[in-house]
Amino acid sequence: MGERIVFPSLCGNDRLRRLFASDAQDGKTAHAYVLEGPPGSGRHLAARLIAAATLCEHRADPDSPLPCGTCLSCRKILGGSSVDVLTVSRGERATLGVGEIRTVKETLYVTPNDGERKFYLIEDAHLMTVQAQNALLLSLEEPPPYVLFFLLCEDASLLLETIRSRAPVLRMERFRPAFIEEWLEKKYPDADRERLVTAAHLANGALGTADSLCRDGGDTLEDYRMASELVRLLLAGRRSETAAYLIALPLQPKDRMRMRQILTLARWAIRDIIAEKRGGTLLFYSERDGIPPYAKKISVRRCADLIAKLARAEEDIAANVTPSLVMTALAANA
Repeated sequence: MGERIVFPSLCGNDRLRRLFASDAQDGKTAHAYVLEGPPGSGRHLAARLIAAATLCEHRADPDSPLPCGTCLSCRKILGGSSVDVLTVSRGERATLGVGEIRTVKETLYVTPNDGERKFYLIEDAHLMTVQAQNALLLSLEEPPPYVLFFLLCEDASLLLETIRSRAPVLRMERFRPAFIEEWLEKKYPDADRERLVTAAHLANGALGTADSLCRDGGDTLEDYRMASELVRLLLAGRRSETAAYLIALPLQPKDRMRMRQILTLARWAIRDIIAEKRGGTLLFYSERDGIPPYAKKISVRRCADLIAKLARAEEDIAANVTPSLVMTALAANA
């Protein structure tokens, strides 16, 4: 008998699979988990898979995938129609406050409708106020036996230690750009390769983000192209062309975050030139294609100098220096 298939629809994340392979089968899951990862890393999917595995009608069958995906309980939870999976969201607010947690506490002792358990998915848990976290703490300490909490967050360190001590932190796997490229190529075999490569390298290791960028990430993909052209001009040492290009960028003065993003991407690209010379992993360029031919003769010293100047330009824009002045100075000093 082969090894049991656990979470068949979740890519990678072998540590998470191993953790639940026996626990969910025996019905011994914890009462709360922190699922940490960037947007698009599969936190929501993992939470629903854990919930489905917990109630799967075939969880005791070692020959069945876990969750099976076919029983009524699995279909409801994975299909998003289970009334026992409750999502707690901050909506348009900047933080998740006491009001949302109060709603949780008001419904906590309402027993499940369909099965033996019910589940709370608390989105953006890292944005909970201290007051909200303290309000949630008692529910985490002494929850009803049928309740399972999922705290979905980008950075678990932003949660109070008292919260983290009561809920194991499970970190979603981040994938290398080369892996994401291959994954996108299989999903979109007819897509433009440049678009796939760009999406893979802008995804921050998250498959969901890469998928979204590949489908409809026009502005973000354009930022990548602008950064690539900026690097080409900087490396060529054509100051007048670089200045003209920077001034002509189709950005408004208020687009400071986007300008910083382009400069950051340019730093990644130049950092890749050093990485390739020293056998490191590429972050901006495709590992399959390598760095552009025009970059191969650029010295490490020259790269380090440009990286420092790009970083300084980012800092100046963040400090509210007029963007046109920053860009002009960058071109003149590069």
